[in-house]
Amino acid sequence: MARLSITDQLADLRRAYTGENLSQAVPAVRDGWLLPDATTAAQQQLEARVLLAGCTAASMLQLMPPASIVRPAHAFRTVEPGETLKLHLTERALGPLLFELLPRTEGGYGTGVAGLAHRQYRRSAELTTGAAGVVLVGVDEHAWDIGMRYVRWMHDFRGIEYTDGGGTDEEIAEAATGSALLRRVHLWHDANWLRALPMGTGWFVEWPGGPEESEIRAKLAHPDFGTGREITLRRIEAPAQDVEEGLRTYPWPEEFVSAVTAGEPDQGPARR
Repeated sequence: MARLSITDQLADLRRAYTGENLSQAVPAVRDGWLLPDATTAAQQQLEARVLLAGCTAASMLQLMPPASIVRPAHAFRTVEPGETLKLHLTERALGPLLFELLPRTEGGYGTGVAGLAHRQYRRSAELTTGAAGVVLVGVDEHAWDIGMRYVRWMHDFRGIEYTDGGGTDEEIAEAATGSALLRRVHLWHDANWLRALPMGTGWFVEWPGGPEESEIRAKLAHPDFGTGREITLRRIEAPAQDVEEGLRTYPWPEEFVSAVTAGEPDQGPARR
């Protein structure tokens, strides 16, 4: 068997962090982009918020039929780190992610990303603050409309008071660390879920099941693909029991909860 080239070896390493396929990882590595971090404070702030939103959105995915906390639930399937961060979402994740990111006021408290705007392209959508942005790959106009119908339904269901400009522009502490974690989020794809949040001078990351702490620590310490930022890791045991029956009765509209068609790849938001 022929030995892999240095480029192929580096691409394989990068893919463990990002979830990319070879056609995505090899050109980036060949151009010298081993695993770049965001270079501006604005981009780091936005990416840290996207990570926090993705963790919360994944908890909603666990409640969608068939509700379960024993199967992995993540908002992000693949991350393409570069000058522009590209995100590939998992099935049904777009609506919950947008609900967490778009500005709203609920219970008198503003949340979401202040001033976040949407730009639609033929095969993708961009979320931008003007100074920073992330691209949602595969989210065409039809998929975006489905995601926004979910957002509007959640607003009605939860009695959201204000949905335009209600978000906060308060800066996240150590946003560069949150951004670095988002660009390496595939390290936890085998865990049941991922929780990440800023804590003191660093971030705290917790996950059940999946990779051991020692494995994650070693990969974060890698000289080329890791990050030297302060991150506290904690792995807990995967849940042994599933959700209670009462959690299976959340009144989801059918268009938001249709199961992934058997045998089809998980490519993004559900299509009708």
